[in-house]
Amino acid sequence: MHGVRLLVAVLMLTSGCRRSSGEPAPPPADGCSERDLAACEAQCERGDPRACGVVVTSLTPGDPQRASDVLQRSCDAGHATACNDLGVWRMAGKHGPRDLPAALELFQRGCAGELPAACANLGVLSLQGGDGVVPHLTRALSALTVACEGGDPIGCANLGTMYGTGTGVSVDYPRAMQLFERGCVGGSGQACANLGQAHEKGAAGPADPGLAARYYDKGCAAGSPDACAYLGGLYAQGIGVAADRGRAIELMARSCELGGLDACSDLGIALILGDAGPADPERGVQVLQRACDAGGARACLNLAAVFHDGVTGVPVDQGRAVELADRACALGEAKGCAAAQQLRGP
Repeated sequence: MHGVRLLVAVLMLTSGCRRSSGEPAPPPADGCSERDLAACEAQCERGDPRACGVVVTSLTPGDPQRASDVLQRSCDAGHATACNDLGVWRMAGKHGPRDLPAALELFQRGCAGELPAACANLGVLSLQGGDGVVPHLTRALSALTVACEGGDPIGCANLGTMYGTGTGVSVDYPRAMQLFERGCVGGSGQACANLGQAHEKGAAGPADPGLAARYYDKGCAAGSPDACAYLGGLYAQGIGVAADRGRAIELMARSCELGGLDACSDLGIALILGDAGPADPERGVQVLQRACDAGGARACLNLAAVFHDGVTGVPVDQGRAVELADRACALGEAKGCAAAQQLRGP
């Protein structure tokens, strides 16, 4: 077993599964309210997207199928917001089976309706593909460009990733940095994280870990698990900031809360080893188990090591260790495959 493993990553893609946003719309007229959904549905049928929104918000907890039907009718009436929001449901498998081709078609309709958030979602789905959707880089580039020009910070962040990695376009670091800056200013935590990575690694000029730390801090505050994890790595090593192991652990915990599975793995090991306070093996194992169950390959591998070696309060369990190493292997962790083979012996 080793200490906390620090996260080293390349430019990351921001998830496109995002609801529409913007200034709150004025309330619908003619008595539409949560107390009179019949009036709202009548207005929705006449093409008032605000009334449709009231109906969807009210119905979703108890009758999601009816809410889906309302969104579909609103989308069919030409309301881009409804198309996008229903696309998000289909992409996430919310209130029904996951259906990426349906999500793609809905995002296309929303983007055609000049909704930047729909274009951002269309761009990411076109980049990633999967489950019946073939990646389409030209469509992704076009959609993300429209999204960014329309003021969507996530669109700018992902467009920057395309230019920074040469995906569908020639590598253009200055252009990528401009786009990340625009996304970061607009509130995309991942854009801030990507800017920080570029400055920490010197991808677009001299390395400047101090500046990277400032971008990471802004990205972490905006909710990016990567930014929190990267900043935690700097505090753990004392690079660009004063070394502060306690602060590093706090940032790992924050990244884990935000869904950063590798940070959960690092946090679990830190708790087991007592890296920044009294050791808490029971909590550490719980953190690792949750991250592993959520698909974190590194967490599965580290948990396998815990059961192989045994720690205070956690007895050795070779069978469990093999099972976890196999799971890490299945999740794409090559070291998990090697560990499983080694644990099984000759």
